[in-house]
Amino acid sequence: MKKILIAVFAMLSVFSCSEKKDNNSTSSISSPAPTAEKSLEETNDKKILNVATMVNDFSKIKGQIINKMSCDVNIKFYPGGDNSDPLELMNLDILSGEDIDVVYTGVDDMSQFIKNNYLTDLYPLMEQSETLKKEDFLPNVLSGLEVDGKIPAICDNWILYTAIAKTENVGENMESWTPEQAFEAFYNMPEDMNFINHEWQEYDRINYLIKRVAIDSVDYKNNTCDFGGDFLKMLESINNLPEFQPYEFVDSCGLIKNRALISDIFLNGINAILTGWTYTEFGGADVTFVGYPSETGKGYVTDAFSMLGILETSSKKQEGYEFIELMLNDNSINTDYLNNMPITEKNLSDQLKESKYNNMSVHCPQQLPDSEEEIEISEEAIEKAVEYIRNVEFEPYTSSEVDSIVFSEYHKCFEGETTPQQCADMLNNRISLYLSENE
Repeated sequence: MKKILIAVFAMLSVFSCSEKKDNNSTSSISSPAPTAEKSLEETNDKKILNVATMVNDFSKIKGQIINKMSCDVNIKFYPGGDNSDPLELMNLDILSGEDIDVVYTGVDDMSQFIKNNYLTDLYPLMEQSETLKKEDFLPNVLSGLEVDGKIPAICDNWILYTAIAKTENVGENMESWTPEQAFEAFYNMPEDMNFINHEWQEYDRINYLIKRVAIDSVDYKNNTCDFGGDFLKMLESINNLPEFQPYEFVDSCGLIKNRALISDIFLNGINAILTGWTYTEFGGADVTFVGYPSETGKGYVTDAFSMLGILETSSKKQEGYEFIELMLNDNSINTDYLNNMPITEKNLSDQLKESKYNNMSVHCPQQLPDSEEEIEISEEAIEKAVEYIRNVEFEPYTSSEVDSIVFSEYHKCFEGETTPQQCADMLNNRISLYLSENE
C-alpha cells in the first residue's frame, strides 16, 4: 500500500527519515495547494474540531479534553508501522483536503509543517484569548518557539540537560563555562578525583565535552554549519587528553566527598529530580550550573518531544486555540505538569505551589546517601534553579537527524578511523547537504 501511495504522490516529494524520540517519524513534505476555507461541520449545533495526532499516549487525556471543549472534538490517530509512515499519511490527508484543524506531533514532523507554511501564526489568537496570552508564557520559551516573528507551534513539554559542580570546587563565576575553563579544571583536579560522576567509559567524558560545541556548529536559521572552528578545536583538545583510565567506582557519596568534580544531569521540572541533582547528591552544598563547555555561553541543551499547531486552512482557529489552552494550562488534563519543564508562568507557579505538598516534592525531606540524615532543599537553591531555567535560550527546532550524523562521525574519529580534520570536513559536507535538502 505504501509503495502505491508513494508512486501516486511522487510529485509531493515525501521522503522517510529517522525517528525522533519514541513516538515520532520525520519526512520531507510539500505545501498544500491553496484551498478555500472549509465549510463548518455541525453535530447537535456544535462545531467539530478535527485533531490529527501521532502521539501514542494521547488517548490518556482524550476524554477529559473533549468534555471541557466548547465544541465537539474528533481525534484521528496516525500510527506508525512496518508498512506506513504516519507523517506521509497525515500529509496526504491534508493535501487531499480532509478537514484537519489541529496537528499534535513530534518536533521533527512539526518542523516540516512549519517549513512548508502549513501552520497559522498563534500570536493573533493569543491576543484574543482571555486565558492564555503572550505574557502568560515564560519569555524564553516563547522566544525559542518564534519563527520569523511568528509562533507557528507550541510545545507541551520540554527538558533541560546541563551539568553541575560544587561551587567550592569550580568557583562562583563558572556558570556555562568555556572549554578552556573546563580543561583547566580537569588538569587541576586532585589525582583521586574523577572528572564526571558517572564516567563508566571513555565516551561519557567525550560526549560531555563535545555535546554543546556540536550544537553550536549548526545554524538552523540560516541553514549553514561550520565544524572547522570550535568543534575542531575541541576534537583536537580531547585527542590531547591523558590516556583514559578505567573508571574507579565512586560510591553514593562521591560528589559529597569530592571524589568526582561534575554531575551530568537533566531537569524536567521543579520537582524531586531537581532536589536530587542539585542538592541531595552534593549534601546541601552550594552548586554551580557549569553546563557543557561552550564558547557561546550556552552551557545547556534543551529538547522538546511534541508540539501543537493549527493549520492555516482551518476554519476553526479559535476552537483550535481553545484546545491548546486546555492542553497547556488545565491541570486536570495536563496531569503530568509536575514532571515537565514549565512552559507558562502558571505551570511554574503551580509546580512551586504543589511541590510543597506532593511526595515527589522539591521540599520534602530526602535522606542523604550513606546516612540517616534527612535534608530539605533550601529556598535559595530553588530560586537559583528557577533563575537558571528562566535564562536558558530555548532551542526546540534542532534536528535529531543532524544529531545522529554528528554522533556517528565524531565516534569514528575517536575510534581512530578519521583524524579530527577529516571528521570536521566530513561533517561540513554531510550536514550542509542535509540542511540544503530540507530547506
